[in-house]
Amino acid sequence: MLLGLSVGCSARPSGASRDASVTPNRGLDGDGVAQLFASAPGASFRLGHSDLNHTPGVEIERHTRASLEREGELGYWSIAAHELEYSSGGRGKTIRVHMHASGGEQHFTWRTQQGFLGNPRDLKNQEFTAYLRVHGIFDPSRAAVSLKIRGGAHSTRDGDLASCTMLTFAPASARAVTRFGKELHHPDYDYVPLEPRFPGALEEGRWVGLKLVSYAVPGSPASVVNQLYVDPTPFDAHGGPRNEWRLFSEYLDVAEKSTGRYATLVDWGGYQTTLRTDGLTQLDLAILSVREIAPPQGSHN
Repeated sequence: MLLGLSVGCSARPSGASRDASVTPNRGLDGDGVAQLFASAPGASFRLGHSDLNHTPGVEIERHTRASLEREGELGYWSIAAHELEYSSGGRGKTIRVHMHASGGEQHFTWRTQQGFLGNPRDLKNQEFTAYLRVHGIFDPSRAAVSLKIRGGAHSTRDGDLASCTMLTFAPASARAVTRFGKELHHPDYDYVPLEPRFPGALEEGRWVGLKLVSYAVPGSPASVVNQLYVDPTPFDAHGGPRNEWRLFSEYLDVAEKSTGRYATLVDWGGYQTTLRTDGLTQLDLAILSVREIAPPQGSHN
């Protein structure tokens, strides 16, 4: 039975994807994961074989300690959820892993941004990758993994610091398996349900590969493409990434297009990139990275 990533193994690429909707492979990163878009000068973060508890550029909220687990040759980090109270009411559990690829500090919000929230190296066009497995789904209506980008700190002291967008991946029991979200002011969310392009959902105890790709459309400065790619069986028989990515959902963010509370185009560079869970008790994390990319040339359909 396939369990996941074998630590220290050499990844074996499986060749071009069989799904025509996937952007052509631009090579492999240090984890053996296909880079769907070409890298561009700018910030990046890749956990690789580093210690999730003690690596600059990444932190687990509330300093929850991740434990290194093994199943045969498989190595991964396991993180327990902590409790929280939702602003909409009720209690739950969450895990939040934050990456600060560009370093430094946050100086601006979505209202005051200078094309970035912290410094000019903040991630704008980006490819955010996570290979994960969830356990203990106890709240099917809220259970989800959220990939949050272009944002900053979430604080009751200054709600405008949040300044982020996201794409979500949830169980089939959720209100929507995938959504685009904006949280420019914490904790006020807009969510737009999206139509999956193929059957799939977050499942208890099953590994999945997720990629959030976000880029400004060349020649159209008033729009940003946000895409969620999914690899439902992310590891091959040798324990390496299978690299059979398929476009699962997509949202085109356009200036002055309202999502409910907000009509602001989110195209700035973000100080913070976050992997978040809700409605479950444990997250296993094998691969984690984010990097600046070059937008594809040509029009977006």
